[in-house]
Amino acid sequence: MKLKKLSLAIAFILPLIVSASDLNKVNKQFKDAYNQYQAAVETSDKVKQLEFAQLSYELGKQVYGDQDINTARLGFNLASIYNHTDKVEQARALLESLIDIYKKQLGKYHIELIDLYFAYAKSLPFKKHDLAERYYKKALTVIDEQPEKNDLLKAVITLDAGIELLAIGSRKSKMILDAQQYLTEHFPANDKRVVKANFYAGKYYLARKKYSKSADNFESNLAVFEALEGPTHPLELNTHAFLINVLEKTGKSDEATKHCIAIGKMRPWDNNQEQRPLYRANPKFPKKMARARKDGSVKIEFTISDFGFVTDAKVLNPEESKGFHKAALVALDKWRYAPKFENGEAVEASSMVQIDFKISR
Repeated sequence: MKLKKLSLAIAFILPLIVSASDLNKVNKQFKDAYNQYQAAVETSDKVKQLEFAQLSYELGKQVYGDQDINTARLGFNLASIYNHTDKVEQARALLESLIDIYKKQLGKYHIELIDLYFAYAKSLPFKKHDLAERYYKKALTVIDEQPEKNDLLKAVITLDAGIELLAIGSRKSKMILDAQQYLTEHFPANDKRVVKANFYAGKYYLARKKYSKSADNFESNLAVFEALEGPTHPLELNTHAFLINVLEKTGKSDEATKHCIAIGKMRPWDNNQEQRPLYRANPKFPKKMARARKDGSVKIEFTISDFGFVTDAKVLNPEESKGFHKAALVALDKWRYAPKFENGEAVEASSMVQIDFKISR
């Protein structure tokens, strides 16, 4: 989560160390590096972001001092990039030192600490999910300790924390529903925060195998998507995909069809690329092959119908892995795909897949 989305922008106070003739050399190097970093952010150049965030932070230490809040903010920029480039151990080590500086310089409940707590929680390995939970709770405590009550901000932060907790499988992700309740009561259905809350409430219930409630939440956004003109909503494709999974799991294949077709309309067909199923039933490992400790692979050619069903499946390696053919075909028959579209109409198309069976060793 980024507080700048909540209009809580943090501005750096750039130093002006001026000599009689020109800027101090280190100060100029710092400002150049920081400008390069900002430019890389604008162009989404991750390599340059990392390079100039590191340089800005090191030069910032010379300009401001190691314990200055401006230096700490530069460090947070760097830690955020570490998190987004899978350098989580470096992010975690840096954030641990930054949190102390923020607390000393700004106070233990300053609003800027929310971003640091989120970043630190994201940097933790999965096995430390209990610690991650505590840091998301710390972020919410910061909201509660603000001098002026802000229910909207609390709902937005609660939703973001719940989303992160859902990603690590925490039951405390139920807080998504608290945020959803507030947002749906105070904002219209097409508000982006309501749409986001409904989507993740759907994912929450899906993870709990409460399929009816999951479908209700995903479907609550469909009217909003249909009313949009121009580009599709960022969550629309995934909403249809999750609804396919929910409906297939509850034996409602016919209802899932319209969502397969909707995705087909949205997503270009690539004849040179293996089509990815929208719903995949895992094949059952044949008992005979399991007892024999044998692996196998089945290559299958099939047709994706205009409704996204699998038809006319044919094994391409009939002389190989014979003990796995039936299991592979039974599973594939339940898969769903987005159909190919030509001239605005869904049509049949051919595809291939290899289904592998591996014994755990």
